[in-house]
Amino acid sequence: MLWHFLLFLLNLVLSKSFEEPTYHELYRPAYHFSPPKNWLNDPNGLIYFGGVYHLFYQYNPYGTDWGHMSWGHAISHDLVHWANLPVAIPEYDDVMIFSGCNIIDKNNTSGFCTSKELGCLLAFYTQQTDRESQAIAYSNDFGLTYKQYAGNPIIDLNEKDFRDPKVFWYEQEEKWVMVVALSAVFKLQLYSSKDLINWTLLSEFGSEGSTLGPWEDPDLFALPDEEGNLRWVLYHAVDNEYVEYYIGDFDGKAFTNSETKGETLFIDYGRDFIEAATWNNEPKGRRLIIAYLDDGKYGAILPTQVWRGQLTLIRELKLKRFPEGLRIIQQPIEELNALRYSPQHYGGVQLNSESVNLTNASQIEIIAEFLIPSEDSAKEFGFKVFVGESQSTIIGYKVDSGELFVDRTNSGLLNFSSDFPSITNHTLALENKRMKLRIFIDQSSIEVFANDGRLAMTNLVFPDPLKNQIIVYAEGGSLTVETMDTWLLQDIWSSKNDKEETLKEKFKDFLSF
Repeated sequence: MLWHFLLFLLNLVLSKSFEEPTYHELYRPAYHFSPPKNWLNDPNGLIYFGGVYHLFYQYNPYGTDWGHMSWGHAISHDLVHWANLPVAIPEYDDVMIFSGCNIIDKNNTSGFCTSKELGCLLAFYTQQTDRESQAIAYSNDFGLTYKQYAGNPIIDLNEKDFRDPKVFWYEQEEKWVMVVALSAVFKLQLYSSKDLINWTLLSEFGSEGSTLGPWEDPDLFALPDEEGNLRWVLYHAVDNEYVEYYIGDFDGKAFTNSETKGETLFIDYGRDFIEAATWNNEPKGRRLIIAYLDDGKYGAILPTQVWRGQLTLIRELKLKRFPEGLRIIQQPIEELNALRYSPQHYGGVQLNSESVNLTNASQIEIIAEFLIPSEDSAKEFGFKVFVGESQSTIIGYKVDSGELFVDRTNSGLLNFSSDFPSITNHTLALENKRMKLRIFIDQSSIEVFANDGRLAMTNLVFPDPLKNQIIVYAEGGSLTVETMDTWLLQDIWSSKNDKEETLKEKFKDFLSF
């Protein structure tokens, strides 16, 4: 269509008009999204519209510290390679633009749209002043610019901690539904609207769930189970540390946690998967999620320059039934396979309480299946990555306790925060005496998916860039690596031209951070 072509041309113009990102700084991710410069935190407003995927995110246009919150913007045709666009919704009149969502108002229900054919984008966000309230901005140019609704705010409870609206269409009753967080009191509220402007409170959810810290960035969506039956998933962030989820039912008014009641379940059990968001209007019908790759305890002091903050890989969420009940499983999107090159295959590798040198790489995907045949087999096994003299990060499994863990207590640069050195772990049973690990390693992150996405664990690391050896290891006995495949992964941005001595000097600078 003509408007697809016009958007393509506009993208070309914008890519030449704005400052080209360098994307070669120390610790800059090669295939995870990060902004060209300045501060990034939560993903916002994720939607497919105008023939492209839109990624908006919390952004400070003026520096690498949190503040002046606005919505940054990037678009993609494949969810892998991104074109950076200008700030979409800037801070104005001392009103910061906090997290929220985008929907397509196809029928111009709001009255804001100029196109009868396409409708327009409506961004619902939290406006932050002396309190937090919900507001609307609308775009008639594919999300490039937004205008503020003159009647903002649309919901105002005169609360300081009331934020992060997510809006979706509820077909059964032909109405819009919003889920939003009353953060400090550990509650989520559900509202409904026919015109996207006037909203009525439906119900509250909050009698269960973690009270470790404020609730933020909620989402509610239907997801089919393995038999094709639609169930409802509700999630929210907890204190900038985890994303907790529940599986149950939604009757158009209230969510009931019928499947996971009494349990505390997280989407990811690493330190650095927080403030997640999912895409609206995904053309293949998938439920895709991405999160802020960070932790609230040290996000403001990460040892990076020019930019600060990155996002996780995009993952597809599904439901699968296990003996303990219905659970989320997840895998990185299939589009990432296009980044693979230089494949290597290994079969039947025997580990006898020794280590096997695999490769040197800091941009790699590994899929390995381990067989633990008997009680006399290895007591611990896995990978040591970013290995060099006096440095390594361990991705391991303890057979006796059934724990998958990531140990970054010796991972490189640690002294920027006393909260950073840590071991994350969670129990996960072997399946038929086997453990399958899929690992994505980037310049400053590790994402682990175990047993076909049954468990995910995401962690930042800041290693010496010259220490990038990868080792497969076993302790306390022998085992078999039945199959192992590795691929190097392409850089989605510009090529890296740093020479070895330059990297050394940069790393020395950070050691005194």
